[in-house]
Amino acid sequence: MRKSRGPVRVLGVAVAATVLLSGCAGLRPGTAVQVGEERIPTSEVDDVAGQFCEALEPQLAQQAETIPHSYLRGGIAGTLALRSVAEQVAGEFGVEADSEQYLQQMQDLRRNVAALSPEQQEAVIAIESAPFYVQAIQTAVGEEILEGDGEESDFVAAGDEEFQAWIEENGVEFDPSLNTTISDGQIATEDGSLAFPVSEAAKAGQEEQPNAVLARQLPASHRCG
Repeated sequence: MRKSRGPVRVLGVAVAATVLLSGCAGLRPGTAVQVGEERIPTSEVDDVAGQFCEALEPQLAQQAETIPHSYLRGGIAGTLALRSVAEQVAGEFGVEADSEQYLQQMQDLRRNVAALSPEQQEAVIAIESAPFYVQAIQTAVGEEILEGDGEESDFVAAGDEEFQAWIEENGVEFDPSLNTTISDGQIATEDGSLAFPVSEAAKAGQEEQPNAVLARQLPASHRCG
């Protein structure tokens, strides 16, 4: 079990990452993200994105919104990467996300997705629960590091530091085609691909916020909604 490594480096929201975007040569074929020793396959990102899209479509139709699949896939890959970091750090420290707040959040989320198919429920829960799962693990890890001496904010800060140290030591590498990075605790786009979009419709799939008007011009297989 690793303990605190010097001055606390607070990361405001969730977890900040030093993300390696060294190109496809650094990843096994079919890998969307390499998080330390854990590999997140492209097939998993595609499956979760497909089910998540189906779950979203009634809401998107009601709001007349459209999201490019590339934007959705990148966000989902980033979210799965953050969850993987949390799971691996939790394993090293022997902690679980079992706080009252987290359990209540999970109960509320399961109730909200009860009308979806089992596959859609699994996808939505995996993505929507990630932010409070990460926070719960950071708090538990920080409490372990500080041996329970401090306030919750102290535990969060210490957990943040450990997450950052873990990422720097183990690395997180995205397939550049996902155009995704993690910076200052936020999942963001970063054009690490070799192909440059030439049309406005293609660029709509690579903006930090999706352009619904241009997204509707993409082929049906390239958009959600």
